[in-house]
Amino acid sequence: MRLVLTENITPEMTLGKNIYKKGCVYLRAGQRNICRYNERLKDLGVDYVYVYDELSADITIPEDVSEATRQKCQDSLRSAFGSIENNLPVDVSTFASPVKSLMDELLYNPDIQINLTDISTMDEYTFGHSVSTAVYSILIGQEVGLSRDELYDLALGAVLHDVGKVKLDPRILFKEGRLTDAEYDAIRCHPRYSYEILRYCRNMSNEAKMVAFTHHERLNGTGYPQGLTGAKLGKFSRIVAAADVFDALSTNRCYRKKWSTNKVADFMTKYAGTEFDETMVAALLKKIAIYPNGSEVMLSDGHLGLVVRQNLKVPFRPVVRVVRDHEGFWVEPYEVDLLKDLNITITASQLELQEARSEGEGHVTI
Repeated sequence: MRLVLTENITPEMTLGKNIYKKGCVYLRAGQRNICRYNERLKDLGVDYVYVYDELSADITIPEDVSEATRQKCQDSLRSAFGSIENNLPVDVSTFASPVKSLMDELLYNPDIQINLTDISTMDEYTFGHSVSTAVYSILIGQEVGLSRDELYDLALGAVLHDVGKVKLDPRILFKEGRLTDAEYDAIRCHPRYSYEILRYCRNMSNEAKMVAFTHHERLNGTGYPQGLTGAKLGKFSRIVAAADVFDALSTNRCYRKKWSTNKVADFMTKYAGTEFDETMVAALLKKIAIYPNGSEVMLSDGHLGLVVRQNLKVPFRPVVRVVRDHEGFWVEPYEVDLLKDLNITITASQLELQEARSEGEGHVTI
């Protein structure tokens, strides 16, 4: 299986992973001749899809959390948002089962490296982001030694950290252009709204509730809504702050295209110790496949290839299957283990290659 740009889908490719729209399967894995959906997928904001083809038949994409569990969490969030819109209290108990399933699946494999590439439609963003933030938070919490009870509270706070967005004007929340100062001030109110919604909920610890209020605070006091500094930020808040930003930057938004995972990792590393807790950032990056399996990369010798598998705890140096030479000609595929061949590095991710092609720099695609 490999990742391809939607516009590059060809008739011989078969869809490798389900695509969801509003909680329902829009296109099911195994669907053939998916190129006929290319324009519709692009309209829905799906820029990339996983496909099966001869070139990638033996490449597996590890499933960090099952689609069923992710959808259970998102369904609970939809129900919670519906309750809030109807001025009803949020029933936190409905999250117990899906959150525990998230934990069980992640903790079952302590050596997991997340190969997360979002292929949801744009209208799935809020729910998908909340669940992915919880996934990242659990992984960080596990790495820094939280107990199972603490992980549950952390995950619950992470899943519900953005519920206050339901009170924002959708015209502002989903605005494609630049926000005015007034609109940005309105957006900055959502942590307070989230906390007010969760404040009197039963079956939720105070520390989990505070995640909603403080996930946009920064160690150096540059965050919001209160401008708190490091000493006033709890461990959960530090964890979710890192997880929230990592996923937000890695995902398409209505006003911004997603960043490549390596660019996000560089950003998080740059601000670790100032805006983000350095320990939490380091813990997160240990768990991420910077160049996910099935993604296209360029090597420092100019060759193009597909990432075949990861080297545990060395996310910048996976195993790559080379398929094109530096002039763009097809070659007999061969594998390069970047952990063993230290003279070769990855110089461009799939997203960076696509950006270069869009700017007319002439790189061929696989």
